[in-house]
Amino acid sequence: MPTSAPRYLWFSLSMTALLGVAFPAGVRGTQAETVIQVVSGVTETGDATGKWLEIMRRRLAPEEYDSVAAIRKTFTPSEKAWEELIRSRIPAWTREIPRLAGLIRPTAPPDEVLIVIGNRGTSDAFTHDPRTMGFNLEALQTVYGDAELAVNADRVDRFLRHEYVHLLQKAWLAEHPWAEDSPLREALQDIWAEGLGNYQSLSSRWSSRDGKRSEATSRALEQLEPRFVARLAAIACATPEAAARLMADLSFGRFDRKWGALPPALWLAEEQDRSPEALRHFFVAGPDAVWDLADRHLPAVLGAALSEARMAASLCSGGS
Repeated sequence: MPTSAPRYLWFSLSMTALLGVAFPAGVRGTQAETVIQVVSGVTETGDATGKWLEIMRRRLAPEEYDSVAAIRKTFTPSEKAWEELIRSRIPAWTREIPRLAGLIRPTAPPDEVLIVIGNRGTSDAFTHDPRTMGFNLEALQTVYGDAELAVNADRVDRFLRHEYVHLLQKAWLAEHPWAEDSPLREALQDIWAEGLGNYQSLSSRWSSRDGKRSEATSRALEQLEPRFVARLAAIACATPEAAARLMADLSFGRFDRKWGALPPALWLAEEQDRSPEALRHFFVAGPDAVWDLADRHLPAVLGAALSEARMAASLCSGGS
């Protein structure tokens, strides 16, 4: 397959003097600098690069991968606009790295981040390995329209924060392993991970006003909190096959229907408004913290039902 040298953009930033941004306590000394490399996942002849194919091989079923690997398509003008938008946001985004890295202190964040930009075969934004995230410009254009729309600069910033938090989670889990040895424990890790990630994806429509939930937040939680409890109750003693079906839309699909991602993100937003350390405390407590977070926010009836589900899981598997 023809290849060409990927286009790239380097940003090397001292994390001890990054535009005057101070480190949170506990981070200083853990990381001398971070380097962000942005590379194209498409060659000048329209083939996927080796890195994009590596990513696709991991994310797609074999038959889907074979189909994607055969595609030859250069970036369209609309996709190029998305690429330019992503690249243009990197300097501003890197200013946030010390703040985000503080969420896992004293664990060190990745010292290098690779952002791969492609146009085929997967979801709009994702992480690949402990240092790599990717963006599928074809999906971004399809779902969110033209890059020039005013809302999309902020959207890209939120995507970048979301995916970087997933890289931080990989770093934290490397030091604090979590055994996914039951369907419920797998679900708890996904809820922990996606709750933290989707917190970063929240737009202003979800923000509270004068201490009151926004209409969007109230409506979403009214619909999703019962589903959150029902799904965890069903997963507690489910077979792996049944659990996989129950978790299929935990964090996929329409944002306001992500039963395992949006409720914890909204609960965390409320707690972070009251306490600047709430997000970090939830992060470093690990996936078990999902139980306490839900207990603090669910209506009493749903909280009692979730406690019953937790007890059932213990009886079924001797775990969680």
